[in-house]
Amino acid sequence: MIPVLWQNGSIVVQTHDLFSALAVIVGHWIYYRSLRGAGMLDSRIVIASSAVVIGGVIGARLITAWEHPTYYSAAIEAGAPLGWIVEHSGKSILGALAGGYVAGVLAKRALGYRESTADHYVIAIAFATAIGRIGCFLSELPLGTPTSLPWGIAASPAAAAAFVRCPDCTLPMHPSMLYEVAFNLAAVVAIVRWRHLIPARGDLLRLYLLVDFVFRFLVEFVRGNEVEAFGLTGPQLVLIPMISFLAIHFARQAHRGAWHVPDPPTSLRPSGSIRGRPAPTSPEASWRIT
Repeated sequence: MIPVLWQNGSIVVQTHDLFSALAVIVGHWIYYRSLRGAGMLDSRIVIASSAVVIGGVIGARLITAWEHPTYYSAAIEAGAPLGWIVEHSGKSILGALAGGYVAGVLAKRALGYRESTADHYVIAIAFATAIGRIGCFLSELPLGTPTSLPWGIAASPAAAAAFVRCPDCTLPMHPSMLYEVAFNLAAVVAIVRWRHLIPARGDLLRLYLLVDFVFRFLVEFVRGNEVEAFGLTGPQLVLIPMISFLAIHFARQAHRGAWHVPDPPTSLRPSGSIRGRPAPTSPEASWRIT
């Protein structure tokens, strides 16, 4: 566990915060580079992407609020400043994705930017998520539920004692954050290799989100989060409507034939030619489409 990466007097660099900032920087660099290559980068995109970051920060905080209302009530009764309450209330990548998406859509509409840039985000999001999850792995406990698998990782008693809730942290645990790192790096490779197979604009990002949400739902079973209802954790309960919404979208796309690529236009050739055999030469046959 390395919760603090560097400290000099009152200056403290938190590991999680540093990796989060690095994820935002790298993600924006990838996004802008993709847009520049497509000739779509302008000042409105810079403003909209800034709104995405702000929306992501707000969404990351708000989506976890319903999981622990007693924390908020106790902090408010104690007279804690609102900024402190929000800063120490926990955060979720799922909320960041949802908040960033909504903020980006609203900002682009307000700025009058009509081009779809969703698919230019997809590699940026996958790569940034992998970077952010490394920060989580280095600074958060529990890493996951106990496991007997050879790659299980145990925390020291001193590290476990630093967390209010850290059940079985001194036993080998699933490194669930590293599972997400591996998934997102594999997603980057798959996107680069097969992105041309998805012709509908915006669906590349939506497909990544659908697969990512399903993967995260499954990882939650070894993530170590508290069960909230129906035997499911808070993130799983949030993921169910998100997955359903995306699944409905793709069902509609399939019904509309949105992914159907038209056959190439038939070539002009003399009528009567069959499997490469020359057709009879006649003036009328030279212009017919076969």
